Amino acid sequence: MNIRIQILIVVITLLAMFYVINKIRNKGIELKYSLVWLALGTGIIIFTCFPKLTTWLAHVLGISQPMNMLFFAGFCFMLPIIFSLSVSVSRLSNKVKRLTQEMALLEEQKRKAEEESEELQK
Repeated sequence: MNIRIQILIVVITLLAMFYVINKIRNKGIELKYSLVWLALGTGIIIFTCFPKLTTWLAHVLGISQPMNMLFFAGFCFMLPIIFSLSVSVSRLSNKVKRLTQEMALLEEQKRKAEEESEELQK
């Protein structure tokens, strides 16, 4: 890999990691979700700085091409992210449904109370 490309990848990855850290400080993203992205950035920097590591790891895992190993690692890395986001979306969907139902019940109680107060005033 060309040294210019390595430097460019490291710089872009560091910028992305600083962006994630800034989002954490501004409460734009929760820490538990950002840790995965920071770990990914660290992994990209390691594989970029030590390209022989990719070749060695591909050989150890029995994968013929280092690029295929990187794609496989990316796929394996994305599965837990997708699963955790699916769990979060499901949990939030259940909360929204419950809150909507509670709001409907409160509005019904309010409507009944207003009707009773109108009847008492008559």
